[in-house]
Amino acid sequence: MSWVVDPSSKVVFGAVASIVTEKGEEEIQPRTDDEWNNARNHAAVLIEAGNSLMLAGRARNPKIQDQQDWNAKARAMSAAARVAIEATDVKDAEALFAASGDIYQTCTDCHAKYIFTPEPSAAQ
Repeated sequence: MSWVVDPSSKVVFGAVASIVTEKGEEEIQPRTDDEWNNARNHAAVLIEAGNSLMLAGRARNPKIQDQQDWNAKARAMSAAARVAIEATDVKDAEALFAASGDIYQTCTDCHAKYIFTPEPSAAQ
């Protein structure tokens, strides 16, 4: 997650934003083809990360017993990222913002069930 999903999701999440300061509101969104392609490429990484998470053995923690649910959550991330790609294809900042929210929700849903804290070592 920290090598692939986290960095790519941060690019997609940060591609569209509104920043309010004392000086006013600043709208962040891709403006050039390179910026749109960057968001698109990172969304594509998220699709492939979802596909990879469904490979046998990718549920890293042995506590994961419900492989169907794990795979459904991985597919949900890929599906939301696919919508983000569609938004970049037509350069629709609002749709990209909505898709990034959907990606975030898939992460939250998965983490609610599958984030595990490390077991204390016997030495502690």
